[in-house]
Amino acid sequence: MAATRAGVTGRYLAAVRDDTGQPTAYLPPCGKRYPGATRRPLRWPGPGSVPLGDGCLDRLSAMLLGYAPRRAETITLAGLSALTGAPSDTRTPSRLLPGWHTLRRSVPSGGAFHPNEIYLAWAGSPDLAAGVYHYDPPHHCLELLRPGSPAARLDRLLGVAAAPRHALLLTHRPWKNTSKYGAFGYRLGIVDSGVLLAQLLTSPVDATPRLDLDPALAGELLGLDAELEATYAAIEFPAHADVPGTPLASGGPPPATGLDHDRLGHDAAHPSAVALHRARYDRHADAEPPSADRLAADGVPARRLPADRLPVGPAAGRALDLPPARPLDLVAAAARRASAANLGPGLTAGQVADILACAAGRAGSPALAALARQPLYPELWCLARAVDGIPADAYRYQPHHHRLVPTGPPGAADDAAAYPHRVDRRMVTRGATLYLVHAGSRPVDQLSPASFHRLHLLAGVALHLAGLAATATGAASRALGGLTADAVAARLGLPDGASPLTQLLVGTPAPRPGALAAHLTEGNPHG
Repeated sequence: MAATRAGVTGRYLAAVRDDTGQPTAYLPPCGKRYPGATRRPLRWPGPGSVPLGDGCLDRLSAMLLGYAPRRAETITLAGLSALTGAPSDTRTPSRLLPGWHTLRRSVPSGGAFHPNEIYLAWAGSPDLAAGVYHYDPPHHCLELLRPGSPAARLDRLLGVAAAPRHALLLTHRPWKNTSKYGAFGYRLGIVDSGVLLAQLLTSPVDATPRLDLDPALAGELLGLDAELEATYAAIEFPAHADVPGTPLASGGPPPATGLDHDRLGHDAAHPSAVALHRARYDRHADAEPPSADRLAADGVPARRLPADRLPVGPAAGRALDLPPARPLDLVAAAARRASAANLGPGLTAGQVADILACAAGRAGSPALAALARQPLYPELWCLARAVDGIPADAYRYQPHHHRLVPTGPPGAADDAAAYPHRVDRRMVTRGATLYLVHAGSRPVDQLSPASFHRLHLLAGVALHLAGLAATATGAASRALGGLTADAVAARLGLPDGASPLTQLLVGTPAPRPGALAAHLTEGNPHG
């Protein structure tokens, strides 16, 4: 049975490698909304408004702002030319320009699709009645799906609690980005889900992430169709008062809108992606914990190799001790992080040291540090190209010793096929590229669906921590979900069986000619 489950993952990855066709074009995807639900606006700390305080609902508002639009952007022909690499007098920029006015979030997402939803199971407070709510990010408001106390349902889902609690329930819409990314979109969406989890856990609220959920129980609570939307994580945090309330209302939520695009994507999705999703979330799927994947060839449970024992390249004797990592304000960084459209030179070894330490879980909240200790948390590799204080080479990061060990083969050079886009090729030469790498006891294509999902979820957490750390150190970054795994593995000198998962380009901030941005939030003491 384990081999069958792993085979689902292998067939999906083979489909991603072979997917060379153009995905079907659909209308732009919509956000999910419940038009018949009662809406409760949350306070928005916009220009001229009263800053958010320390009240329970204000702290919730600050936490949810991590997924809300934080700035408005418009771009001129010159800016679009810089972004796409095409001359400003070509027909493509002029055709796109009239619609290039958009709201931007501080949390990144592949293609800006943001294939996630946030729900709130609220125990009740003087300023918000108990119930199950859906968060509407563009309008920064809550939609009431089911009134009444969700405590009994949370006890079934998360285990019995000794004290009152609230919980955020995070869901993944796996087919929202299919129209652009095809089969690869499913894998990218899981990474996006980990990015959102990391963003919410940067909040100073005392929160605990829960990843081992029964998706069927969560789906019943939220009224979800698991084929189109599934719950992948919960974040519980204490309720400051036990507010008496009625039991949770029976029946499901009111009808939702915004899923037509997802249905089209599901119908057009590669069968292997649908099979992988069902193997992970279907009610009748085998419940196998992700840690069960760590088996040696003889069937004996095996641990991931310690960082000091992972195979390295021929230059292992020239380990580079990094400058001590500094404390970073990730809360402030979470509010102002933006994906760079251009990078400049001048990145320093101190900045790289801070970014690597943070991505390894050595900065941030205790909840984020706990995620970094999970068995499937990815390893970190760094390809330094133009970093002051670090010779140009490929390195593996050893978090316990806070040092870099060279792994690049002698005479290795970049493969142009690894960066087919001209802007990406220009940006990678300006500083360093961080890679999240799976170096476990089983190759990625032999993982069970549960472990494949957990691995990419944690890769999203590490990716976003690195991006937040870059912002906090004054650097700039841009995540790239797609990569040519074989070319990257050869350039980094990865050991057999190790696989790069995703990457982050890092450099210094560079001008974005023609881009105009206005920040929409201010006066937010919680980020």
